[in-house]
Amino acid sequence: MSEKKNEKQHKKPEHEEESEIQKRFKRHPFVFIGTVLVLIIVIIAFVLVPAIVPGEGIASSQFTFGYWDKKPVAYSSGGFFASMREQYSNIARFYQISEYQVWRSAFEATVIRTAVLDIMNKSGYTPSKAIVDKRVAALPQFQENGRFSAIKYKKLDAASRIKLWQDMSNDIIIERYHEDSGAIKSADAEADFFGRMVLPQRKFKFVGFSYSSYPDEEAAAYANKNPVMFKTLYLSRITVSSGEREAQAILNKIRSNETTFEDAARAQSEDNYADMGGDTGATMSYELSLEIPDEEQRVSVINLAKDEISEVIRVPSGWVFFRANEPSRPSDLQDAATLEKVRLFLMDNERGVIEDWLLAQAENFARQARTEGFDAAAASDDIDSYDFGAVPINYGDSPLFPAVSASQPPGLNGVETDENFWQTAFATPMGEPSRPIVLGGSNDNIVVLYPDEEIIDDADSVENSKTSFSGWWLSNQTQRSITNTILTSKKFEDNFVSTYFRLFSGS
Repeated sequence: MSEKKNEKQHKKPEHEEESEIQKRFKRHPFVFIGTVLVLIIVIIAFVLVPAIVPGEGIASSQFTFGYWDKKPVAYSSGGFFASMREQYSNIARFYQISEYQVWRSAFEATVIRTAVLDIMNKSGYTPSKAIVDKRVAALPQFQENGRFSAIKYKKLDAASRIKLWQDMSNDIIIERYHEDSGAIKSADAEADFFGRMVLPQRKFKFVGFSYSSYPDEEAAAYANKNPVMFKTLYLSRITVSSGEREAQAILNKIRSNETTFEDAARAQSEDNYADMGGDTGATMSYELSLEIPDEEQRVSVINLAKDEISEVIRVPSGWVFFRANEPSRPSDLQDAATLEKVRLFLMDNERGVIEDWLLAQAENFARQARTEGFDAAAASDDIDSYDFGAVPINYGDSPLFPAVSASQPPGLNGVETDENFWQTAFATPMGEPSRPIVLGGSNDNIVVLYPDEEIIDDADSVENSKTSFSGWWLSNQTQRSITNTILTSKKFEDNFVSTYFRLFSGS
C-alpha cells in the first residue's frame, strides 16, 4: 500500500526522534519509563492483540453482537474478539470475574478497535507497505539465529499471509491513532497544582510494639485474675439437632443404663466428636461461653463431678448434654500451650487489655525518647528501629507519589489508607517522637514515629510530579475519553445482552 502525505507530515526524521527521547529519558528516567509502561499497558488492554499465531483457520460461523456505523462487530474463531476473550479469560483465573464480564470486556475492546480503524480509514491514513513488511519480518515466529527467515515465512499459506499482513497493518493504524490522541495535554495549571502536592516530604524513624510481644507473665497474670474462665475441662458431649425431646430421650436411656454414653454418641450424636464417643479432649472453660451464653448453665457444666452428666441445654447447633470425664482443674500456666490459649482468648475477646499494656510501653518509650533522644531510647530498651521515606502525604497510595511501601518497612502494611497515621506523621514537630499510633488491619502493631528530615523545596521533585501527572492524564484520561466517546456514540448499536443470552441459553 502507498504511504499518504499526512503520514509524512506527522513523521519526524529518526535522528530527531531519538534525540528527543534521549533528552526526556535523561531528565526524568523513572517517570519516563513509568509513563511509557502505562501507555503500553493501556494500548494492549484496549486495542492491541499479541502477534497472531500463523496457521489458525477462520471459523465459517460467527456471531454478531453489535454494529459500528453498520459494520458488524462479530465473534469468530481466530478473530480479534476471540483473542481478547481468551486474554480476559486468563485474567479471570486470578480474579473474581464472571464469564459474562469476560465476554463483555472483549466485546467492548472489539468495538473500540473497529471504531478506531473506521475513523482512521475515513481520515485517509494508510501505513506504507515497507513499514508493515518490516514489522511482520520482526515477529518472533519468523526468526532464526536472530535474523528473519524467509523459509519460515513461506511455510504460511497465502490466506494466512494476507490475514497476518492485514492484522499488522491494523495494529500500526491503531498505534498512530493513539500517538495522535496523545498530543492532547492536561491543563498546565492542573499539572502545577498536582506537582506541588509532592511537597513537603518527610523521612521517618519508627519503633513498633507488636501484639505478639505481649509477655507470658502478663497473660498468666490475667488468667490468675480470672481463674474460672481458664479452668481445664475434660468433657464428652452428645449433640442432637432434631429437638429437645429426642435429646432428653437419649439422656434418659444413658441414665437408666440402657446404653452407654459412648455408644449413644457414636450412634446418635451430630457433631465432630461422635466418632470419638463424644470425647472433646482437654478444653478451657472460656470456650463454653461461645456456645452457652447463660452463665448459670455454663457454671453447672464446669462444676460437674467425675462421670456426672448435665441436663439438656439449648445451643446454636441444637440441644446438647455433657459428661465430665474428670473434674475441672486449674490450668497449668507454666505450660506454653496453655499460655498460648490465654493469649488467643485475649486477642479475640479482650484485645483492649493487650492494647492498653502496649500503649503504656509505647508512651514510656516516647517520654524516654524526648529526654534521651530517639536512637538512645531504642538502644537502652533493646527495641529495633526502622526508617522509611522521604514521602509526602500520600493518603490512598497514589502511584504518582512516593509511597511508604517503597521502603518496605515492617509492620506498616496498609497505613496508606490510615487517616490517623498520616495526620500524626505530619502534625508531629520535627525531631520529636509522635504519640503512639494504633494501627489497624493486619498489622497488630502500635508505632511511635520520629520525623527526622523534611524536604520543603525540591524543584526536581515538583517537575517529576508534574511530568508523572501529565503521563497519567495522557494514558488514563485520554483513553477513558476515547472509550466513552465510542461506546456512547449513535453509530454504535449494542446487541450484546440479547446475543449473549441467546447464544449461551440456547433459546
